[in-house]
Amino acid sequence: MSKKKIAVIVTAGVLGFLAVCYVGISIYFYQVFYPNTYINGGNVSDASPEAVKEALLDSMKDYALKVVPIDGEPIVLSGKSIGFHYNFDEVDEIKKKEMGWAWPVKFFTRTEYTVEAACEWDQAKLDQEIDGMRCVTQEMTAPSDASLVIDESGVHLTEAVKGNTIKKEALKKAIADTLAEGKPEINLDASGCYETPQITSESPEIQNELKKVEELCKAEVTYNFHGTEEKIGRDQIWNWVRKDGEGNLYIDEGAAYDYLCELAYRHDTVGVYRDFWSSRGYTMTVDPGTYGWGTSVDSEIGPLMDDLVNKRVVRRDPAYYMTPYPGVDPNSPDDIGNTYIEIDLSGQYLWYYINGELIVSTPITSGTMSTGHGTPSGVYYVCSYSRNIVLTGDDYRQPVDFWIQVVGGIGIHDSLWRSVYGGSEYLNAGSHGCINTPYDAVSNIYWNIDIGVPVVMYY
Repeated sequence: MSKKKIAVIVTAGVLGFLAVCYVGISIYFYQVFYPNTYINGGNVSDASPEAVKEALLDSMKDYALKVVPIDGEPIVLSGKSIGFHYNFDEVDEIKKKEMGWAWPVKFFTRTEYTVEAACEWDQAKLDQEIDGMRCVTQEMTAPSDASLVIDESGVHLTEAVKGNTIKKEALKKAIADTLAEGKPEINLDASGCYETPQITSESPEIQNELKKVEELCKAEVTYNFHGTEEKIGRDQIWNWVRKDGEGNLYIDEGAAYDYLCELAYRHDTVGVYRDFWSSRGYTMTVDPGTYGWGTSVDSEIGPLMDDLVNKRVVRRDPAYYMTPYPGVDPNSPDDIGNTYIEIDLSGQYLWYYINGELIVSTPITSGTMSTGHGTPSGVYYVCSYSRNIVLTGDDYRQPVDFWIQVVGGIGIHDSLWRSVYGGSEYLNAGSHGCINTPYDAVSNIYWNIDIGVPVVMYY
């Protein structure tokens, strides 16, 4: 046999061997994945599809779904209770698409695949679990619509209430969709599993009415109550809006008037008790009287309503029927200042200060206590003063040279018929209520007095 034939036979044998090896390896790689193959990030080289699926299942076992209701504690739905499992048959499809004869190339090429798990469960078991959920079996509260009521007490917006009434078919679908995606949690409210109100505060029928109300509430009136600001704006006006029989909206003057009365009560000092530092050297609480800050609500309501209707933004003082003596610090605690007449009715003594300087200091005789003519205590003011008048009553006519009116028919005046002042005269032999004062003292007061000077009287 020639060398040439021997070479041909050897070559054919080697090629035949290689062919057998190639086919054998190809058959092998028809059953397992090529080298350098990765699925979901894991190396599956030389692994069968069954082994790969088992490994993927091990990485995703013990599935549970957390169901979050609109109220109460979350519900945990166990995968085992509904026969939940994953299906990785896509691995088989990937392997089928691979060509076993291409294995030589795969030794040098990295191939990556991503496999989505198909989730499966027993629908009958799932329905049974859903039927037993607390959010399905509990007593449910139906949703209620939002409403806007405008009545004698103002505008009342009642927000819609969602309640907790389950839409069962929507619940089943939402849970099934979540299971199909393999998600660990579902929020039933966000997933639309509850009945919802038909009308909310954002609905056009409510928003249109609210816009009309807001249009009425654009005014802003800021009052300066002797140093303290009070703003009347949207929050107050909102409560004054009313609707007439024809459905027209308006601002109720009576409600605005009542609010002005509240502000007056809060800031007025006419008729309030005061702490007062007496000439006796101690602080005492003085009874109410006619002196101080007094808001004229009747005079103020007209301008206020005009501002509200015309939607003005203004700042001003309110109308007053009474203000303290000029020059008094508006923020002083008692608004009396340092020019005033002080009368101690128990001690039967009078002091008159001008700008803090004592001008008059004298004993006096006040109204007779035993006959019910006692001089009233409180903080009053000089209403008027005049010369040479005749004081009259049911049983007297008495001329006086100096008359300083304090409150009603009670005032400070001279009393030449009286020779004794102070002491206990006032208990049984006092006046009809006036403050009898020595001639020189009342003359001095008279020639140095002004209308509005505070008169503080106390027992």
